[in-house]
Amino acid sequence: MYRNVLCLVLGLIAGMQLTEFWGFLTFTADEYESTAIAVDNAAPTLPLKVSLADWLHHQTRVLCMVLTMPKDHATKAAKLKATWGARCNKLIFLSSLDDDALGAVNLNVTEKRSNLYTKVRAGFAYVYKHYGEDYDWFLKADDDTYVIMENLRHFLYPYDPEAPVYFGYRFRTSYPQGYMSGGAGYVLSRDALRRFNLFALNSTKFCPLLDRPEDRQIGYCLLNVGVIAGNTRDDLGRERFLPMNPRHLIPEVQPGTWMDDTFYFKINYSDFCSDTTISFHYSKTHDFDLYEYFLYKLRVLGRSETSYTLPKRLDGKQMEQMLEYWSAQKSENPTELQRL
Repeated sequence: MYRNVLCLVLGLIAGMQLTEFWGFLTFTADEYESTAIAVDNAAPTLPLKVSLADWLHHQTRVLCMVLTMPKDHATKAAKLKATWGARCNKLIFLSSLDDDALGAVNLNVTEKRSNLYTKVRAGFAYVYKHYGEDYDWFLKADDDTYVIMENLRHFLYPYDPEAPVYFGYRFRTSYPQGYMSGGAGYVLSRDALRRFNLFALNSTKFCPLLDRPEDRQIGYCLLNVGVIAGNTRDDLGRERFLPMNPRHLIPEVQPGTWMDDTFYFKINYSDFCSDTTISFHYSKTHDFDLYEYFLYKLRVLGRSETSYTLPKRLDGKQMEQMLEYWSAQKSENPTELQRL
């Protein structure tokens, strides 16, 4: 009798979860518009004496989730916290040792490269449990990633965090949507994080535990729960999320490497980096100091500073159209696939 009742209850719970998940995947443009956050589409007028960067800090809230390990707490992680990490709305380090001074949490995952996927899964579960509804966007980065937070917020501002989307440097792979580079950092909307945790995390069908690179596997999980891979390139087709150190990208990217697996094929590798770049990977601690100096301290006298205005926020219908456009994109890269 007890077993029959238990089976009935579990069946009802599973049915409700599947019904809710199907609703997430099949909502229409009208339904999306009705559930989207109400926003003023017009470009805002900033209060006097408030910089655009400061205003965006409160309007586009980003939680930064950074992978590190105990041996790097006092070096890489500390340098990150003292530089770009200070510009996050919330900064959390994922480690295998608690460190209250740093802001590191122990995920109880053994530190080795083959466990990166498991570590990121555990990190997203922790962040969703404690902060899932408190921020708009959730950035995953490594402790050798440098992020220009002002450029990230400016890029994200038009988009609705309740849309199922994530952004980064897009690689192609064996499935059509491709995936975002883990090293360059990728950012999930609030809805993308919610879908990952509610529907992908505990499903071996949607999110299997396979021995493959973390970023590729996360991309596969997100694809399976209806999260769209967005386009982060600028108007000239130049990349904003960069999976390499700039010294390897400027003046040009060398062909014949894993960089050839870019989703958006680019014949001219001499104009690769956007002038509104968001991130660099493979950055050493002294690189962080250089970036800080050149970005925030150095001034060229006699030249007017460039100012950027905010784009309009997309309404529900416009956001739905953008998601449909991105989801229909297919890679036109003709080179042989380097990595599956």
